[in-house]
Amino acid sequence: MLSVYARHSDSCKHRDIHYRQCRCPKWIRGVLDNAGAVRMSARTRSWGKAERRAREMEQNAEGRITIELAVSAYLNDERGRRLKPATLRQKRAFFERQLLPWCKEHGLCRLDQFQISQLRRFRQAWDVNSTAAGRRHERLRSFFAFCLANGWVAKNPTDTLKRPVAFRSRPTDYFNRREFQRIVSATEQYEYGGGRDCSHRASRLRTLVLLMRWSGLAIKDAVGLPRDCLDNRGNLFLRRAKTGVPVFVPLPPLVVSLLCNLPSVNPNYFFWSGRGDLCSAVKGYQRSFRKLFHIADIRYPDGTSKPCRSHMFRDTFAVELLLAGVPIDRVSVLLGHHSVKMTEKHYLPWVKDRQKQLTALVRHAWFPEVRQSPMDQDSKRADTKSYACL
Repeated sequence: MLSVYARHSDSCKHRDIHYRQCRCPKWIRGVLDNAGAVRMSARTRSWGKAERRAREMEQNAEGRITIELAVSAYLNDERGRRLKPATLRQKRAFFERQLLPWCKEHGLCRLDQFQISQLRRFRQAWDVNSTAAGRRHERLRSFFAFCLANGWVAKNPTDTLKRPVAFRSRPTDYFNRREFQRIVSATEQYEYGGGRDCSHRASRLRTLVLLMRWSGLAIKDAVGLPRDCLDNRGNLFLRRAKTGVPVFVPLPPLVVSLLCNLPSVNPNYFFWSGRGDLCSAVKGYQRSFRKLFHIADIRYPDGTSKPCRSHMFRDTFAVELLLAGVPIDRVSVLLGHHSVKMTEKHYLPWVKDRQKQLTALVRHAWFPEVRQSPMDQDSKRADTKSYACL
């Protein structure tokens, strides 16, 4: 049984949720046999329209469940799993702003009307790259798997829907020493255009650049770094925000000195004020990085502009360690990866021992060590002279 109630705004003088005459948003709550507990917006300010909508939902639940009700139940279940707010926002945006409007436009109301042909038409309307299309495909699979587990559909229609072609991203790039020095020098020319830390933004940005380069932290971990994560010996210990894996790495004395002398609004953090959402602070620093990279004007040897991102400081940290001969399994620990396979996926071409082994194998293939006749040895010496001339 479903019932309607009002969610009164702060400006409304009424507080009784059963008061019908005000123009506050109306909501529906209760229990349905097929969907379980329901709590959703009626998408109207009229009590009468909300009542009719509740009765329609009950009638549909007795027969075949609607797509809107299934989406609401699925999002409530995902919220109950305690997913990250960013993940919930992405799922809510996909289902409520894309799937439901598309179904309404094409006259799809009940869940059993959603067949493989409708799914293909829905996917054709996506104007995104293959990576984003793959994420949307997985969200659809998860939604219909939830519906299948509740007995709302006979089978999962996404089982016969082919996945989008995997997107082949560009190889991992990093800043060489000349490019990194150019970026550090660009922080001296940086001028912040607004905000509370106009006079300190350049020094903050310079310290953040050096911290990310010599610690391998991602930008969210670096911006939200608490002061108590740095001990008196200059060792950094924290858990990564993305994976929760503990990370322990020593910092150069110069970076430790800059961090300790950095002016801060909040005594508990180096860069974050501690107010509002950390993601908003990260976005602000990402905008600052885009401006900084424009000032540095990093280019390839052929003169074309080099695409720069803040994550490339983390890549530089990893690549420089691998080129110095540090084993890749230890680099994986310093980066805070769950598995060394993730490190190999992005940084395997820079493993120094692997480069030496491959080079030795190729050179060995030039002149294999086999018994040769004097004529073959003369031929080998001639080939050696010819290679020396190259």
